[in-house]
Amino acid sequence: MGVFKVLAASVRDFGLVDTLDRLPLWALSPLTRSRLRRRKLAQSSQDGFDEAHGTDTAAILVGREHGLGVSDGGHVVSRYETSSETAIRLALDSLPIDPSGFTFVDLGCGKGKPLMVAASYGFRRLVGVDISPVCIQAARRNIERYGPEPIDASRVELRVEDAEDFEFPDDPLVVYLFNPFPQSVVESVIAKLEESLSRTPREVTIVYMNPTAAAAVRRSAFFRRIPTIADRMPSAADGLPRYQRAAVFVHAPG
Repeated sequence: MGVFKVLAASVRDFGLVDTLDRLPLWALSPLTRSRLRRRKLAQSSQDGFDEAHGTDTAAILVGREHGLGVSDGGHVVSRYETSSETAIRLALDSLPIDPSGFTFVDLGCGKGKPLMVAASYGFRRLVGVDISPVCIQAARRNIERYGPEPIDASRVELRVEDAEDFEFPDDPLVVYLFNPFPQSVVESVIAKLEESLSRTPREVTIVYMNPTAAAAVRRSAFFRRIPTIADRMPSAADGLPRYQRAAVFVHAPG
């Protein structure tokens, strides 16, 4: 029954044709999963982030390993994987803001790597949201272990929650996404963000890594895309795979 539930959710989110290429990895052969793990672990470990900070962010989590295959809303829960520190910093360095006045919100935060990188930028608060209790537990452990300069835990809030249910705080925000959801969920998240901005006008920036559902943001009358460092100087992104490149969208009242 679990396999059929995931297949139905995949058809709903991606269509029948794409589902044939997006079958949940836990339903594939153990050999396929093992090869994927080794390849992704090798890619994610290349930047030396975990070795430098005593954390565990590189290894992927698939399907039941992170607790859920399908959300309560009937959507496929993406596997956990992360991007390189270089990719995250390249995106954050492109933001035309003073981070000290903003709250950083990572929707689909996984094991917390973007939160830990963002901590070094001086954001006022750091909020990580993930549907997986396993990922949130891992993020909490990583933030506690992070060194050599510790992260002030009082600045960090970690929440086990479906992104579609998340209520955005009324602070100026940087909302970070690493392609965590299918397009219908991104549309729902953007609609809630628009409602929040209508109630409480403020600056909001969206950093969307691997923006496969960016059309949901482009259609919004609230946001406009701005060029990143990589857009202006493509050589700055040399060596980064396409899925580790970001689109940045901003909203400013008035």
